[in-house]
Amino acid sequence: MIKWDELNWKEFDKLVPEKYNCCLLPVGTIEAHGYTNLGTDNTIPIGIAERIADKLKAIVAPLVPYGVTRTLLEYPGSLTISPEVFEDYITDLLESIALNGFEKLIILNGHGGNNDQLKNAAYNIYKSTGMRIIVVHWWMLADNVVKEVYGQRGGHAALDETAALMSVRPDLLKNEAYSDDSVFLFNSGAYVVPNPSPTIIYNKGEGYLNFDTDKAKEYFDKVCDNIVSFIEDVFSKWDKNL
Repeated sequence: MIKWDELNWKEFDKLVPEKYNCCLLPVGTIEAHGYTNLGTDNTIPIGIAERIADKLKAIVAPLVPYGVTRTLLEYPGSLTISPEVFEDYITDLLESIALNGFEKLIILNGHGGNNDQLKNAAYNIYKSTGMRIIVVHWWMLADNVVKEVYGQRGGHAALDETAALMSVRPDLLKNEAYSDDSVFLFNSGAYVVPNPSPTIIYNKGEGYLNFDTDKAKEYFDKVCDNIVSFIEDVFSKWDKNL
């Protein structure tokens, strides 16, 4: 795996774009995540990037650690950037990545609050530079995987995110005080600020935490394989059709 910020400028010049024309950019935020670390939305995309970089022959760019946090901002340690500032920042960053010679960019997003701004920035930079961009919301792309492995859907700081974190940084899981009673069931018929719990499920009876390490490893392996398969399919169709 090659990390952008560990290269010197001469090494970078020899690699990009002649040998590496694809970049992986992890993006997340800092916010409360129940029984996992405040930086869960950063830790998981970094873990995915490090796992899949060599398979995609991509250079891993430094993490963007701050994003758009809203309904969990009141919980201690949470941080936010306004949507407008975040979108402008990401747009400038993507333009700079394109100017460095990359033809393809994969944004590995770990936080739902970033989704709209990342989509807008990606389209605008593709339009202005021609760099082809895939924005991967990893937990959404892997929705079929959590159902395959656990037979149910996940949530925020719930089954799926906790399993991914257990595979990447198990030392950051602090589950001693966990109980199912601490989990909040989201209802699309209401908007609640702040959320009454940082551990949120979206389907009744589904998404409660599971601390089986073997299951977690199986889940994360399949998540990464699923992401690689999707990206490779996009690359193949780009090459064939464009």
